[in-house]
Amino acid sequence: MQTAENLKLKEIALDKQFTYAISVTTYIPYELYINDIAAEKDYDSGSNAAIEMNPYLLGNGTHTIRLRLLPQMGKETIDVESYEMSHFELVKVIKNQNGKGLKYDEEVMKLPLPPMTTPLPFIEMKWEVEIDDLPYQLEGWSKSKAFKKEDSLVIMKQVVAYYEELRNILNIGDDKEWLERTKKRREETWSLMYKQKDKIKETLKKLKKTVTDECRNNMLPLEDYDLFFYAEGKILSLERRKTEEFEGYDANIKGWSPLIYNDDGGVYDMGIKIHMPLGSDTFEIIRK
Repeated sequence: MQTAENLKLKEIALDKQFTYAISVTTYIPYELYINDIAAEKDYDSGSNAAIEMNPYLLGNGTHTIRLRLLPQMGKETIDVESYEMSHFELVKVIKNQNGKGLKYDEEVMKLPLPPMTTPLPFIEMKWEVEIDDLPYQLEGWSKSKAFKKEDSLVIMKQVVAYYEELRNILNIGDDKEWLERTKKRREETWSLMYKQKDKIKETLKKLKKTVTDECRNNMLPLEDYDLFFYAEGKILSLERRKTEEFEGYDANIKGWSPLIYNDDGGVYDMGIKIHMPLGSDTFEIIRK
């Protein structure tokens, strides 16, 4: 279907709109990677959540899941009791037949944690899963330039310059330019999220309002970040370092995008991951 902003989204039957997710129940910090891309970084005291995998699945095939469990803030090792209470599962979710809401269709596989009798500073597991029923195939970063970590200093300058451009766009409240810069991301993520046509106009309205009303003149300086390489160097991201206090709050914003705005005391980040298409010398926003 052709949307109001000229995005081409494939119409998919409800009974084919599969979403894969990692069901998380844990009481310790963790990092979750899908196909070598950070899907979630939770450095608080854990959570009960379902982390969608589809944004990091370009289509059917063999996909990797990597889980890294970490100590709670201020601790040197993982708490064994909290570790033993944690569990993770790969589930497949489908939409109800009326198109409203989601339901868990089936547990695809458990993601078992190995025994830990002695507290460790971290523990990491990796699994592979074969998926063959996704109704879409996306280009994503499959035809993107692969950057090398040994060139980090040069790449960092290029990435920071691009982030500064984006920060300026947000700080002047230029919603048209922001929507243009994020068009590729919307086209792909709305396809894999099976975005309903009647929801697109309202979503765009909210996106514009965020830029014009909340980001305008409220963007904080870019600072205190590191450069991360994902998907074998095809995806890049700047992420904030660990904090104990931020903008007057007791908060650890490690993993946040440095594109942060303070709107009437509420602090939020504009998460992005970028890539450079082959044959181009310009970065492009590809995911959050």
